[in-house]
Amino acid sequence: MDKHSDNKDLIELEAEHEEPSSANKDTWDRTRELVLLQVKLGIDAIRDFVLMPVALFCYILDFGERDKDQPSYWDRLMAWGRRSDHHINLFKHRRSYKKGYMTIDDAVNIVEETIRKEVKNGEYSEQVVNKVKEKFKNRSNH
Repeated sequence: MDKHSDNKDLIELEAEHEEPSSANKDTWDRTRELVLLQVKLGIDAIRDFVLMPVALFCYILDFGERDKDQPSYWDRLMAWGRRSDHHINLFKHRRSYKKGYMTIDDAVNIVEETIRKEVKNGEYSEQVVNKVKEKFKNRSNH
């Protein structure tokens, strides 16, 4: 995929969620994106750190007896790694959205949107938590 196409799709994705902007909103949006990127980088680093010994273990297990009709442990690890890349979606690739994966961005948007609506309505605490859980369940069923 070319950079122009990726940038165009990213702009379209961002435009779907934009409201009228101001200098403060622009600053908040940029700060939010920075914080979110840092969180995703941290999650990605933790995943990679955990996968180092797991990869070695999978490699060793593939030398043992196993059902040749089943994918190797190594192949399973690679498939899991690709799926986790889509969920983390570090750089907002549109393929993660097209495949319908629940990304970290989606999770943050659900929590943020739900809290914003509930605070506007004057509802707090357990009700907010229950509504966030409900939205996650509804999102994962799609």
